[in-house]
Amino acid sequence: MNDLLKEKAMCWKTRLKECMDSGKYTQASFAEAMNAKYGTAYGQKDVSRWLNTGAKIKNGEVGFPKYDTMVLIADFLKVDVGYLTGETDHESFSLEKASAYLGLKGESIQAIRKMTNPDSDSILWLDTREALSKFFSAKEFANFTNSLADLNGNYTQPKREDRLFENLDSAIDYMRDLDFQGKIVRYELNEAMLLLINEIYPNPPKFDLNIKNEYPTKETP
Repeated sequence: MNDLLKEKAMCWKTRLKECMDSGKYTQASFAEAMNAKYGTAYGQKDVSRWLNTGAKIKNGEVGFPKYDTMVLIADFLKVDVGYLTGETDHESFSLEKASAYLGLKGESIQAIRKMTNPDSDSILWLDTREALSKFFSAKEFANFTNSLADLNGNYTQPKREDRLFENLDSAIDYMRDLDFQGKIVRYELNEAMLLLINEIYPNPPKFDLNIKNEYPTKETP
């Protein structure tokens, strides 16, 4: 193999092993699961060969699986072939594009997708998607994220033990100031969250209630 193929082979077997470990598959159980899903006839030796792609043998080197096999493996592991071969560091090219578009890490987007479960038509997931859509599109959401960013910035201050203080009093003043700043930022975040919730789910309008008197008083003669 040339250097490019060696690099892809190393990525392939490393990520394949990681995906299998994540699913708690042994070589035998992985082959069995593949066969059950796709009606194939893979065995433990096949999986072992996939995990040793690029390794030297008597007759040369262990080559990549056939492309149709690679497609089945990737589909079973719910990733793209390109992830297994190192063409993208995201589990799918769709995830890579979404990450670039939103400026969020792949794991963040996956967490959101797990919350919304777009593949399900269940009323539970429909309600969840509707609630999140309202949350993200609300005008007050920008203020909430700004407050959240301020809170995050508050935790990126230099570590107290990494700073050199002239005396104990200055060190105590610094810690008190940090604590005070944290309280202010938390208060602003709470207020921003309250405004956001009130925008999405405003209180029902007040109106006078006309209640029928079920116990009329007796008229006096």
